[in-house]
Amino acid sequence: MGEKFFTVSYDDGTEQDRRVIELMEKYGIKGTFNISSGIFGRRTYIKHAGNKGKTAYDIDKNHPELYVNHFILSKKEALGLYSRPNIEVASHGTHHLVQTHLSPEEAEEEITNDFKNLSKLFGYKIVGHAFPKDTYNDNVISALRKNGAYYARRVSHYEKPDSFSFNKNSLFIKPTCSQLDPFSEELLQKFIDTPAGKEDMVFYMWGHSYELDYKTELGCYEHLEKLFNMVSKANGIRFVTNRELFS
Repeated sequence: MGEKFFTVSYDDGTEQDRRVIELMEKYGIKGTFNISSGIFGRRTYIKHAGNKGKTAYDIDKNHPELYVNHFILSKKEALGLYSRPNIEVASHGTHHLVQTHLSPEEAEEEITNDFKNLSKLFGYKIVGHAFPKDTYNDNVISALRKNGAYYARRVSHYEKPDSFSFNKNSLFIKPTCSQLDPFSEELLQKFIDTPAGKEDMVFYMWGHSYELDYKTELGCYEHLEKLFNMVSKANGIRFVTNRELFS
């Protein structure tokens, strides 16, 4: 008989992770935070209206409402925040580079060094990676396999899956949905209502915590808390980190 698993995955290591982790602890949720060891403490902004996710180094003072903080935690802050039993840390590339055209040497810097740096900082072997902007090439995949990665997470936007199946033997994992997907609540309810079958079922939600500062219907902490509350009350669902999903 298969089991039902729920996990979340958040990218970039920004200060908004604090509030997400508070909600995770409130509802017993476990998950993974993908961070970059080479950019601790970097302070930028995200322009979200009309161009979601575009990094900016200065705010347009005429339209400050279009921006949210993208302040990455310092090394000390990250160690304090993510060293909790319900949290796993995984790689997001040393410098959070687009990985489409990385040479073998650049892939070594982005993957191997990030795995080493984070393993040393947190005191356990890093086994996962999330591709920045869903980009990678063969050199990146080779570096991931060299470093013993269990999994490498891609992204999904407005891609409603047909099932909650899960291939534990694949390096790649595609999330079930984003926290901003308009069908996220409907899909989670379907997962809750679907009886366990012969194979394992997984609901895997991903996002960036800064998206919850957008102050939109879905880009807000109230929406995330509603989802966490729904799944926390359900029976027969195990809450796991990404590492535990693949262990």
